[in-house]
Amino acid sequence: MANQRDASLDLMRGIAIIMMIAFHFIYDLNTFGFTEIPLFTHWLGIAWRCLIVFLFLSAVGISLVFAHSKGIQYKKFFRRLSYLGMAALMVSFGTYIMFPDGWVYFGILHLIWVSSLITLAFVNQPKTSLLIAILILISIIFDQPNLSFLSNIFESYLPNGSVDYYPLFPWLSFVFIGIFLGHNPFYQKVFTYRSRMIEFMGKHALIIYLSHQIVLFGLVAFVYFLLI
Repeated sequence: MANQRDASLDLMRGIAIIMMIAFHFIYDLNTFGFTEIPLFTHWLGIAWRCLIVFLFLSAVGISLVFAHSKGIQYKKFFRRLSYLGMAALMVSFGTYIMFPDGWVYFGILHLIWVSSLITLAFVNQPKTSLLIAILILISIIFDQPNLSFLSNIFESYLPNGSVDYYPLFPWLSFVFIGIFLGHNPFYQKVFTYRSRMIEFMGKHALIIYLSHQIVLFGLVAFVYFLLI
């Protein structure tokens, strides 16, 4: 990204991080039986999850625009992509050890990695990006494009479920929307509040993402085993 940071973008990511931590904390409480909050079945839980993912993925698109506003910087792009790829592999390996029947083979980091490769070619085409996003969202109503054949190919190597699964469609559309917002920064009129702490969290979103569940899950598990 450019040397001059976008405070609204950092705030946007920071708020997404805070909501994600809260979401995962409730998920952990549900896992150990402390609560029974319907995160994945009630419309409020589903909408909350979608909002969190929208903020994260649209921020990816906005960041791509900032980073490549003067032409695509391939060296920087692939260096950052390599870091993200290693982080995604860490998540897969860690969850395979902890949850062998539900490890993360295509979670949010894997989605961002693939989406970044796909959307890079459209980074300076905001109107086309918005059109693609709309077409993806409309096509999902008709279950298209359907990539289930890929799951069938690798079925014997994948778990029956995953603790964190984000398929390419429809979530890719949010990155395309982010590219549009990078050129038309309406979000700057929404995220006007300033908080150094939240913006700091937004600047270090990846580190927090990789570490927060270790702390949360460990804390809830510790309390659970104290009480049984």
